[in-house]
Amino acid sequence: MVRPTLVALILVLAGMPAAQAAAAKKVETQTITVPSDKVDPPAGKSAAGGPELGHGEDGLPALVAKTRKAILEAAYSGDLAALRAVMQRNETPPVVSVNEVGDAVEYLKSQSGDGEGLEVLAILTDILEAGWARTKAGSPQEMYVWPSFAARPVGDLTPAERVELYKIVTSSDYEEMKAAGKYVFYAVGIGPDGTWHYFKLMD
Repeated sequence: MVRPTLVALILVLAGMPAAQAAAAKKVETQTITVPSDKVDPPAGKSAAGGPELGHGEDGLPALVAKTRKAILEAAYSGDLAALRAVMQRNETPPVVSVNEVGDAVEYLKSQSGDGEGLEVLAILTDILEAGWARTKAGSPQEMYVWPSFAARPVGDLTPAERVELYKIVTSSDYEEMKAAGKYVFYAVGIGPDGTWHYFKLMD
């Protein structure tokens, strides 16, 4: 490969003026601008360094994944007795209200718009199929929370995350949540040992 300085020298010797020879070795350049658009956070961490995030069973401890699967199967069956059986695996039933209730399953049934509990079961499937967040990692209060929005500022969600949120709530609900500064619909919490801690409306 001939060096640029030698090319210029050859051109001068061939009778080309030095100014033209210098111009002949100029190379056009192009400035590349890196886009600064907001992108979705990588799997495992939020963009702001918040809680660990994930979808499905990927990244979940085996016992947490087992409980999630059992709840989903019971909810999809449409059988409240199946859901009760999953709850009874705990030493104490999961919390279903901020107030004290008698029978957890009967309470959820009473909160279901259809009066049979099927609407609440449908909500439960939507919640557990959304992304999850691991909160207070390494502490006695560590929890795997569905949907992940319950553990994050809803105003910071990316467009892709908002699509996922709209599977659970309406756009008007989302606007109300932004005004409140937090997610205020149903959420599920499962401890790292697989204990189902709650399925309740977040306040």
